[in-house]
Formats: sequence, structure tokens, C-alpha cells
Amino acid sequence: MSESNADKLQPAKPSRPGGQFRWLIDNEPRRLLLPLTGLWVLGLDWLLFGSNTLTGGLATPIIVVLGFLLGGAGTLFFQKQFAKDPLWKAVLKALIIGVVVGAPWPVAGTLIGGWILVAAGIGKSASEILRN
Repeated sequence: MSESNADKLQPAKPSRPGGQFRWLIDNEPRRLLLPLTGLWVLGLDWLLFGSNTLTGGLATPIIVVLGFLLGGAGTLFFQKQFAKDPLWKAVLKALIIGVVVGAPWPVAGTLIGGWILVAAGIGKSASEILRN
């Protein structure tokens, strides 16, 4: 088999380093929080408070604590691991996001999570992914 045929058998490489979802963890200097953190906030908010409606609000105290812990822990991990924030900065962001996700008003997490994604340029990233 010639080299040209062997080259044709190689899988196509993604146009962006790290794949199409690399924008979720791209650490750009102008970003306060990673887009992945925004998705985390939205997902937790919808999951926790959506399930809380099934209990008629009786699970609110548990959901608030769980939201604070999961929101803070995820944010701390993402910001430290991917954004390479110093520990104090990652902890501060984690506390703020923990309060937002744990707030007993589900719209707070949805608004903040959406704002993080819009501020991170999700529209530009989505059009770039679709173009590729």
C-alpha cells in the first residue's frame, strides 16, 4: 500500500484543537467564568428545582443545601482545573455560584447560567462549530 493510500485511511482531524467542545473550557482573559460553569449552573438549577416541584416544595431545604454544595464544588473544580484560577479566586467564585444555585428561586440559576454562556460568546462558538 502506498503512502498516499495510507494517508487516505487516517481519520480526519478536528479543525479545533481538543475537539468541537473545546470552547467550553477555553480560558480567555476576558472571561470571568468558563462556559462549562454556566452549563453546570443551568443543569443543576433545572435538575434540582425541577425535581423539587414534584415534591410540592417540601424538599426545598434539602435542595438548597445540595444546590450550594454541588454548585460550589463543580465551579471550584472547573475554575481550578481548566481556568487555572488561583485557589482564592476559584473559592470565591465557587461560593458565589453556590449561593446562586442554592437560592430557592430557580430563575436565579437560569439567569446567571445563561448570562455566563452569553458573556462567554456561546453564539459565536456555536456558529463556529456548525461551520466546521
